[in-house]
Amino acid sequence: MDGVHIELNASAENANSFLQALIENAPCNAIITTTHIQETTTKQFTVFEIQASDPTREADLLIAPDFSICTECKNEIQDATNKRYKYAFTTCLACGPRYSIIEKLPYDRAHTTMKKIEMCPSCEKEYNDVLDRRHYSQTNSCRNCTIPMYLFESPNSCVSHDNKTIITSVVNAIKNGETIAIKNTGGYLLLCDATNKVAIETLRKNKKRPTKPFAVLFSSVAAAKKAVVITEQEAHALESIVAPIVLCKIKDESATSVQKESIAPALDKLGIILPSSALLYIISLEVKGPMIATSANISGAPIIYKDVDALENLFQVASLVLTYDRDIVSPQDDTVIQFTSEGQKIILRRSRGLAPNYFPNPFSDNKEIILATGGELKSAFAYANLNQLYISQFLGDQSHLASQEAYGQTFKQFQKLFKKIPEKVLIDMHPNYFVGDAGKQIAGNTNAALHTIQHHKAHFASVLSENGLLGENHIILGFIWDGTGYGEDGQIWGSELFMYKEALFTRLAHLEYFPILLGDKMSKEPRLSALSLLKSINKEQLVKKHFTTQEWQYYSQLIEQPAGIQTCSMGRFLDGLACIMGINSKTSFEGEAVMKLEAIARTSYAHKAYYSFKIIDHKIHWNGFIQELLLDLDMHKEKDFIARKIVNGLVQLVLALSNQHGVYQLAFSGGVFQNALLVDTLIENIGDKRVLYFQKQVSPNDEGIALGQMAYHLNEIHFSKLKEEEEINNF
Repeated sequence: MDGVHIELNASAENANSFLQALIENAPCNAIITTTHIQETTTKQFTVFEIQASDPTREADLLIAPDFSICTECKNEIQDATNKRYKYAFTTCLACGPRYSIIEKLPYDRAHTTMKKIEMCPSCEKEYNDVLDRRHYSQTNSCRNCTIPMYLFESPNSCVSHDNKTIITSVVNAIKNGETIAIKNTGGYLLLCDATNKVAIETLRKNKKRPTKPFAVLFSSVAAAKKAVVITEQEAHALESIVAPIVLCKIKDESATSVQKESIAPALDKLGIILPSSALLYIISLEVKGPMIATSANISGAPIIYKDVDALENLFQVASLVLTYDRDIVSPQDDTVIQFTSEGQKIILRRSRGLAPNYFPNPFSDNKEIILATGGELKSAFAYANLNQLYISQFLGDQSHLASQEAYGQTFKQFQKLFKKIPEKVLIDMHPNYFVGDAGKQIAGNTNAALHTIQHHKAHFASVLSENGLLGENHIILGFIWDGTGYGEDGQIWGSELFMYKEALFTRLAHLEYFPILLGDKMSKEPRLSALSLLKSINKEQLVKKHFTTQEWQYYSQLIEQPAGIQTCSMGRFLDGLACIMGINSKTSFEGEAVMKLEAIARTSYAHKAYYSFKIIDHKIHWNGFIQELLLDLDMHKEKDFIARKIVNGLVQLVLALSNQHGVYQLAFSGGVFQNALLVDTLIENIGDKRVLYFQKQVSPNDEGIALGQMAYHLNEIHFSKLKEEEEINNF
């Protein structure tokens, strides 16, 4: 199982012409990795046929991701004369679920959760007709051989199993201000009216999600444009087969009643998504308005995808649960992306529509089976097998037991698909990460070699790999700014400047360390970062107002204690600035304070003023930066001016470090570079003076760590071999 094999009767000339025509007219979603043609033993063919795959052969092929509903299927759904008119499971060869329903390879209907659904004669005819666009469409079905659908109003009360009645009930419930749960391609979604403030606030309360933004589902780009500004680039992404959530700028004057402040409090962008399945498309057409569309989970747990779990848990947040008899094997959240004003694409979450392929494989020379277990907070693992590289879907925050179970299940599914065990396991060096413990356990069970890789070096290797920059001839500076990562000195890193030279990774500079207060609690409370920073300049009283009397007494004593573990995290530094500015003292989701800081900065005119860091040896001193900011606050400068000045200061720091080291090729990774304004400001101000490299197919956040672990390790192996060969030759 290594791709498509075609045998045909033809002269050498005609065979080559056939191959060229096939390449030039490949199916819409095809990825052609390599082609090869050769003469074989003479056979006589009289008809065209697709033969059954050989399941005994090793799997060495890409796995098709889940494809969004195509235009042709949408048209059929709206055509009253078509047999798939308003049919909730309309798919064809170009669209529909793939990865989420595969039980084993190769991808044939018998190996998916569609195997229980027997096609009617009409669908069977389509399936076997070489000229039909549903020829060998493994998810083919229609009303006459439908996937059974059910609507529940309580865990034990199914009120309908008639498709038409179910859709009508769901639509009416949404219009009446209720939240409903529906099973979509990668898991259950919660839907409610995006124009109904009470419905949205009720959903927030029930889901325990006080401020984190929701995505908004529109039936089309044209409908979404009434609420947000959509560029051509953003429209193309929304209408692509991935159908991601795309962050788009909120219009000042909206032609809709979308409750923007309830959906994305204090932010200037909305996450827009179009229907990715026929079921969602039909509901959106019937509702005739925008809907909140958010993963069905409770308080940070992974997306619910099993029917039994949905019925047991989702009535806490939904009045109705819509389910059906097509099981999900590999659950996935929606992919999330944004584009900067300069057109730079930033992947915020890599999942449905993209996972699990990574192509082209930058490690094609590697033939070992390697598992890279990735990072902890925004988790995804990488798996190298034969000629392929796979990166799992987003697997969430591994501090949650449910996320750990999802991580384990996804890895087991990979092992089931490929029937291989890792020869090497790569883990983060943090001593208390679940992903590290999981990697150690896997290595112990399989006798695989275990290797630890520093978090930020993995980030740097990730962006180097994506841009083809691994090699002894490259000299690159890497700016790796994020929230947290265990350092080689036992401190918490997060503002790293690395140099990649002669295939070595060298740490050159970082923010001056400041004390961590109460471990992970600091990442949730910017007031603690502010207190830690301000203590160094004896200005801690400025944030006293953010603490109760009892809290202040405790933290005042704590900050006087000798520093234990310290951090140089750029994420925590920016959190502290946001609190000092009065933006956020506590957060309800990761990155909230900095996202609001970015949104405020975007409202400022594009001035060039900036706050200054001082670089001494390998330390970036920030005391002066904060003192300048405090002076502006004392002078009652506008918050948007100050916020923009912060961003400009970060860009000037990049420029200063580049000048200091005389290196003009710069790479950027880490969660801080999800900030679209920061990326734009870098491009606008130094893009013509420096060569800038950003992540391409993975997120700059910790979802890119697994790719980086793989890249770092293989870089190390490759150049250690070269060094050995050089030493032998010199000897």
